[in-house]
Amino acid sequence: MSNEKKILNTSVAKAFQILECFTSHNNELGVTELAQQLNTNKSAVYRMLATMENLNVIQQNPENGKYRLGLKLFELGQKVPINKNFIAKARPYMEALAKQAGETAHLAIYKNKKVYFIDKVISRHDLQINSQIGSEKPVHCTALGKIMLAFAEPDFKTIISELPLEKVTKNTITNIKKLSKEIENIKTQGFALDLEENEIGLVCVAVPVINVHGKFIAAISTSGPSARFNENEIQTYTGDLKHTAKQLEQIFS
Repeated sequence: MSNEKKILNTSVAKAFQILECFTSHNNELGVTELAQQLNTNKSAVYRMLATMENLNVIQQNPENGKYRLGLKLFELGQKVPINKNFIAKARPYMEALAKQAGETAHLAIYKNKKVYFIDKVISRHDLQINSQIGSEKPVHCTALGKIMLAFAEPDFKTIISELPLEKVTKNTITNIKKLSKEIENIKTQGFALDLEENEIGLVCVAVPVINVHGKFIAAISTSGPSARFNENEIQTYTGDLKHTAKQLEQIFS
């Protein structure tokens, strides 16, 4: 009985080791690459992948034979209740961000292919922004959502093609090719903008919170009137956001 338990535990541990190999920058891996990272033989990795693929935890790309994270992980993740403890721990950093930037700060997670707000700190300007803790927003027309498409979705192009890209304002991007190109740029530059795409007169800047294993955890943003968001200010806000994201890494890891 103890030997059987040991084997089961080892198998689970190996499965999680495989999952940890996938990152936002390395979202597709072949058997050889995984075997090298895990310092094990390819046949053992292949057997694990076959089981995980059958459970929809891992998916194989038929075009190149490589593997990526499956939808089952997103389904399971959406069943996990929001941890009030880490929201409380993140709160001082979010308050410092809002004070430093002088704009309203948001903390959000990716849920049901939408932006789900879990915290909000109002700026000293007390600007009324149409967002509430526990509410949802579309991903295609928000800076937070674009960050989530870029860093939380291994196959964002498929997701975009399945989304109803509704025109919320005259600036909302509803063209699939244009939105896909912007998401690619966001993956490179590490931040996203919403230039009055969700609300006229409102501009948002967002960055991802990535844990020590390279996994997307959440997104944070600052939002304010377009009159205060010129190019130089956006660079300053981006710097403040990335600094806060680094601080939050330790909480979410």
